[in-house]
Amino acid sequence: MPSSIGCTPYFATFGIPMIQHGASYEIYRKLGAIVSADYSVDTKPDQQQLLRNKLMKGLKLAHEKCMKVYNTRGKDVRFQIGQVVYRRNFRQSSTIDSYNAKLAPKQVKCIILKVIGNSMYELGDLNGKKVGIYHAKDIFVA
Repeated sequence: MPSSIGCTPYFATFGIPMIQHGASYEIYRKLGAIVSADYSVDTKPDQQQLLRNKLMKGLKLAHEKCMKVYNTRGKDVRFQIGQVVYRRNFRQSSTIDSYNAKLAPKQVKCIILKVIGNSMYELGDLNGKKVGIYHAKDIFVA
């Protein structure tokens, strides 16, 4: 049963529990889930509207809970032009160049040359030569 809506999707759609085996009918009749022997499809608009309101409230609560967890992990970082930072090293291993990435440094020291938008930065090496444009998630303070 999905925790965000508090009932099965079948019950949320049709307003009755899903009957998967014929022997279950007798139990459901005794519990009052099925009211008549010759069961006819009844829309029950009031019950369905109450159920929809409950579903909307549950989904909104689940959304707020997930949003809270997601937002606690994110951080708003702003870098200044000329600031010394480290960027993630994306270079991959190469047999031709005799380069093994797992032995290389994980981060490279750089300088912020230019701010591009909210989270993109143009970086340069320590001499000021352009290295490329990187996202803020791949940059951290030295």
